[in-house]
Amino acid sequence: MAFRIGIIGAGGIANAHAAAAKDSQGQVEIAGVADMNREAAEKFASANGATAFESAEALIKSAKDHGIGGIVVCTPPSARLPIVAAALKAKLPVMTEKPIAHTLADAKKLESLGKKNKKVVTAIGYCHRFTPAVLKMKELIAEGRIGRLERFENFFACDLPGHQSKWFSDPKKAGGGAFLDMGSHSMDLFHFVVGPSKVVGAVFDYKWKGRTETGATVLVKSTKKGGPNNPGNVAGVILSGWAETSRFTVSVLGDKGMLSYDYENPEVLIFKDLLGKQENHAIETCGVRFTRQLVAFAHAAQGTKQPGLATFADGLAAAAADAAARKAAK
Repeated sequence: MAFRIGIIGAGGIANAHAAAAKDSQGQVEIAGVADMNREAAEKFASANGATAFESAEALIKSAKDHGIGGIVVCTPPSARLPIVAAALKAKLPVMTEKPIAHTLADAKKLESLGKKNKKVVTAIGYCHRFTPAVLKMKELIAEGRIGRLERFENFFACDLPGHQSKWFSDPKKAGGGAFLDMGSHSMDLFHFVVGPSKVVGAVFDYKWKGRTETGATVLVKSTKKGGPNNPGNVAGVILSGWAETSRFTVSVLGDKGMLSYDYENPEVLIFKDLLGKQENHAIETCGVRFTRQLVAFAHAAQGTKQPGLATFADGLAAAAADAAARKAAK
């Protein structure tokens, strides 16, 4: 029997979760959707065989009547705190899109809510944790394929001119720009692959007057020893951009070689030795990440632990890194 979810917010990212549900081979289905824009809610509901609600509160209140076992929050970050609080009060498992919040203060409040409601599943949508190449990198690091881990490099950037007039670049609604949006994924990847971090330095770029940052270059280092071949003090170089050439890559470098993955060449994981000799390894596409994350959330909500899911504590860690980077960039 499919696990039924409700989606709060019928914008672009909600469609990614809808596609994931359709690809889940009957494991997850969308039962309800809520959006302040009634037309958007009804359009989304019609496309997914779901019921449209006029508000998040209405959906949460009617969750049991519609067999909804968990919700996915796809609103702007500034709107999430009261929605999550209401869901947890109703003992309804919740996964919220990243970043966890638009401010560090709200991130701390949400993490605290998660702690107070330990019996209710809470998760953050850091879907790159479910990218097969990322998981393979972790495995190969532990096996010693690249030797002693020295550096993590991540570029998530592209040209998004439409963001200039959307809430994404509105400081009050989003809280941050390219780094909070794309870079929060990067920070969580660093924490997931390498370990806890400390921001060492940052440079932000502002192309759009009165809006959030359009580019960020951030240097971090790990603060603890990790697993095998991860000695700690590993450097992380993170570049985030909304107004530049498309680059979506993750690389890890060690004293015996390098592993790199390009999301725009999604079925190849590359290994290079110290002399530059390259080996191409077939890998499952990154396109499965949303589906596997949603299925993991469904399983967690039904009582099966899913260690790969990002928690509210992970969300707070990424939010803290964002705050530290903003301070360093001033």
